[in-house]
Amino acid sequence: MAIKNINMAKVFSSANTKQSLRLVCDYIDADELEVNPENEIIYGKLNIDDLKAEIIRSGGVKNPIEVIKKDEKLIIISGHRRQLATLQAFNEGKLSSKKVPYFINDTIKSLDDEKMAIIGRNTQREKDFKTRFNEITILTEILSKEVQNEKGRFRKNIADRIGISEAELQRYWDYNKFCPEIREAVEDENSTLTFSKAAELRGLSEEEQQKALEIIKQKDDISTRELRNLKKSIKEGYNVEDLNEDYSPKQEDGKKDTPKPKNDKLSKSTNQDNIPNTVTNPKIKTIENSIENDNEDIELSAIETCLSVLNTKKNELDTLLNTIKDDDKGLKMLATIDYLDKLIAKCEKDLDIKLERGNINENNREGDI
Repeated sequence: MAIKNINMAKVFSSANTKQSLRLVCDYIDADELEVNPENEIIYGKLNIDDLKAEIIRSGGVKNPIEVIKKDEKLIIISGHRRQLATLQAFNEGKLSSKKVPYFINDTIKSLDDEKMAIIGRNTQREKDFKTRFNEITILTEILSKEVQNEKGRFRKNIADRIGISEAELQRYWDYNKFCPEIREAVEDENSTLTFSKAAELRGLSEEEQQKALEIIKQKDDISTRELRNLKKSIKEGYNVEDLNEDYSPKQEDGKKDTPKPKNDKLSKSTNQDNIPNTVTNPKIKTIENSIENDNEDIELSAIETCLSVLNTKKNELDTLLNTIKDDDKGLKMLATIDYLDKLIAKCEKDLDIKLERGNINENNREGDI
């Protein structure tokens, strides 16, 4: 029986446009289609509860299942959940037929093609850390065989196929650099150390990672700010009594501790009068004061204003990041925070250069424009 009114745009949303498919669409009993073992390796056990309810309401599967023909068998490329949901609903007596629409993709020739097609058809699904890591590991292995891929284009190619940013992709690649204990904690469902939080520890040696993990295990939960302070304390040799506060310099022999100024990038926001805290750097005035001072250097005022806005937005995202449980969303926000850090560093450098040139000093002395 021929199929009409199929949403083929959805079926081919992630197909390679350079390939042309010879479509043979028809209906078949769902149990005549075989599960692709590569799909289980990548995605593990399938959750079909929501999909099954939708298929029951619709009276069956509407979008065709994509298959390949191998050794006279029809192997599923895209539609494992649709097949399983149909069979369960039929066995429960909630569907009158177990037939599903399908088509054969005859352009997939190799196992690598199969793996890439399976991943490519699943870009819209919600992914946990392990699933996303499996996808990236497989694509990296396959695409690294293409010698013509330059490093930058290679990274972009994989990021585009997965549907994530290059910054997020780099974090997944860096996961392999974590010590076994960190990886075990991230993959433990009962652990509070998620992948997006663990990403803050990148750059530490294996010994330093283990030291950080010992401190993390002593806490019921740990915020992103605390992890950043912890990393700096380990990397730069600071003593940390309260990770939620900024650290003080480590005492040197024969010298007293010198209090370290609050880190502007990590300063807490105040809830007083529900007004966000502005940047505490003494070089930086509030936006209102910068604009209202007619004698202020215009360029310096612009730099200070940008720096204040950037720091305020970064502090807001830092606070919001601690409330996010989904790793993919957390990594996207981390990528945004990383970019804000770069902009802040550039503004601070421009501010220092401006002050050093003597156009205006910290006592608001008017200079040449």
